[in-house]
Amino acid sequence: MPIITLTTDFGTSDGYVGAMKGVLAARAGAAATIIDLAHDVPRHDIAHAAWIVATACTRFPAGTIHVVVVDPGVGGARRGVIVHAEGMWFVGPDNGVFAHLAPRRGRALLVPVDAAPTFHGRDVFAPAAAALAIDELELAQLPWIDLAGTLPWGARPSGEGRVVHVDHYGNLVTDLPRVEAGAAIAIAGRRLTVTRTYEDVARGELVAYVGSAGTIEIAVREGRADRVLDAPRGTRVVPVAEEGGFR
Repeated sequence: MPIITLTTDFGTSDGYVGAMKGVLAARAGAAATIIDLAHDVPRHDIAHAAWIVATACTRFPAGTIHVVVVDPGVGGARRGVIVHAEGMWFVGPDNGVFAHLAPRRGRALLVPVDAAPTFHGRDVFAPAAAALAIDELELAQLPWIDLAGTLPWGARPSGEGRVVHVDHYGNLVTDLPRVEAGAAIAIAGRRLTVTRTYEDVARGELVAYVGSAGTIEIAVREGRADRVLDAPRGTRVVPVAEEGGFR
């Protein structure tokens, strides 16, 4: 039985998520299990959704179908796509929500749009996901296209990273892999030794460590790094070769 996950910025008070589930239930019935991944993504925050896709979504079994609808350009020039990556399917707008998957699979199938221009989550992406779940989508008939959506700060340059996500705890999540970070990193004028866990520093102090996604994160023990550092998303994170010097 395939799994279909839903990630949106719809919230839960307006029935938008319920409408999508209604379409999935009507078209896929008992053939699919529906899981809510997140519906409190900050509205229109494509980069936030992209990080969810890159981390939480890829922990599911092969064959899972992930519907991602954070879509401020609905009805405009952006296209609807189906991406196959990590043995799973990703359905949603080509606006950057799949940008972290692009290095692994930069091409996608174009989803035909034959619907009103206001609610493609219900009228385009949910039907496509249901058709995938019951093997009724003619994938061979869909054209391949290159993904066009990007994040505001673009692709990661080799040898450095950027803050790409701020989590519920105020931790600054970067896209700098552990293997490129070395023993220390610099961010917003601060040099931080890469440690193992929060308890390696005193309460209230900044700490850099390897997060659950395998990239460098910056936190304040029992505090919020986003309030201590002036380091919004897109801020560079640079490996430090030695005290006071940059690689």
